Amino acid sequence: MTAWVRSGVLVGAPELIAELGGDPQALANDAGIERVALADPDFPVEVTSVVRFLELAAEACRCETFGLRLSKKQELSLFGPLWPLFQNVPTLGALAQAVVDYFPMHTQGALVALEPEPEGASLVYDVAAEVGGSRRQIIELGFGIMVAELQRWARDWRPSDVAFRHGPPLDLRLHRQILGPEVRFNADRNALFIEAWMLSQPNPARDAALHASLLEDLEPRRRALPGALRLQAEIAVRALLPFADCTLDIVARLLGTSRRTLQRRLAEDGISFEALIDKVRADLALTYLRDSMLSVTAIAEILQFSETSALSRAVRRWYGAPPTAIRKGPA
Repeated sequence: MTAWVRSGVLVGAPELIAELGGDPQALANDAGIERVALADPDFPVEVTSVVRFLELAAEACRCETFGLRLSKKQELSLFGPLWPLFQNVPTLGALAQAVVDYFPMHTQGALVALEPEPEGASLVYDVAAEVGGSRRQIIELGFGIMVAELQRWARDWRPSDVAFRHGPPLDLRLHRQILGPEVRFNADRNALFIEAWMLSQPNPARDAALHASLLEDLEPRRRALPGALRLQAEIAVRALLPFADCTLDIVARLLGTSRRTLQRRLAEDGISFEALIDKVRADLALTYLRDSMLSVTAIAEILQFSETSALSRAVRRWYGAPPTAIRKGPA
């Protein structure tokens, strides 16, 4: 399955690359992005190419914080046709939930969830297993945009917790400036915590009638979106792996469906539940080995392998090399 996204996600990138002394068109060519995508925000581009483009830009410009810097040039309007819906939600919590619900209409190459916590909720963000390569820049870009949007609702708000799967940069100043002082790395998920009082913030500028009209138009299309349950299953698997048993029965219950229905819907998308877990484990193993500082033992525990040797055998099966070789260089 090829995942696509509007080229609006590239807004501001050519200018930032030029400011940092790079050649945006050359990098776009290397990433497989057509020239028109840098000028037309509605042009479809492969998510894999976008992720690669941002990583190439960070490397070419020698800028570890490229994604965060780019977030200063973007906003939620990059969602295009979904932006009017987001503008007219009743509360900030409704905005976060709308981003989660309608994100698959924006792209199926990334995954967003809102996980309830005792004193609020965590907005969890990841890249789908089909999208290869390092994804540090795209994850930090997404959180930078979301934090800026939250601060438009409450100017003095600062995140009390931001977590990344990948390791820290050499210089944390920009992370602390944009994301606040409580930034954690080498974590078991990419998550942004939002307090309950923030989620209840009202939207004084909303147009309730327009919001209802947009929902009436978009909701049937969202429910009919092919592959939606598969994406939800992958989100559930990623959420469960570090903390609990990840069985077909448990995931089906979390998704509010039956075991048989989940199996059937996944089969319609050309994948079994077992293959989905294997694909997610392979993707996360590569992410942790390349981008984090976690030990192989810790990675095995997060991915629910019984012992480190079991992870090593799986990594050899997936990538044809042991974990140590992948950690040292490209697999």
